[in-house]
Amino acid sequence: MIIKATYITGGDITTLSIDELRQDGVKGLILDLDSTIMVSKSGEISSDVKEWLDAAHKAFGGAIVVLSNNKREEYMRQAEGVLNIRVIGHGKKPFAKGFIKALECLNLSNSEVAVVGDRALTDILGGNVNGLKTVLVWPLKSISEPGWKTFVRNLERALVRASKPSK
Repeated sequence: MIIKATYITGGDITTLSIDELRQDGVKGLILDLDSTIMVSKSGEISSDVKEWLDAAHKAFGGAIVVLSNNKREEYMRQAEGVLNIRVIGHGKKPFAKGFIKALECLNLSNSEVAVVGDRALTDILGGNVNGLKTVLVWPLKSISEPGWKTFVRNLERALVRASKPSK
């Protein structure tokens, strides 16, 4: 099975070109939370991620929502406060329910939205199933994860191919 990502980056979200996404017709973003924009369960973001999010917020006119599979409501509220972005928890990615809710928040069509995440089998597969553009990024460079998790992530990435040149 091959999973197609619209784009695959060579780094974390801070290396993703907002201008190139806009040139490709993207008007809004659905972002993964843990390991994509925030160290898992930390409730904090780095200064470089904040800088990228501020630029994205400005470029997309605030049309950004976070979709997470995390079920902890307290953590979702904390993340929402730190990010100043709507956070939808218990997204059940890759299934449609969370993506539909995120699209309703953005009030954009599927073709105008890109999903950005670090996991092929949740973020990218879910975006594909729901007709969205997809961007596979590496986890935040500040993260140190256990070897087994890196192994699983690399196994997932072996199943992904880019349909466009990397951003």
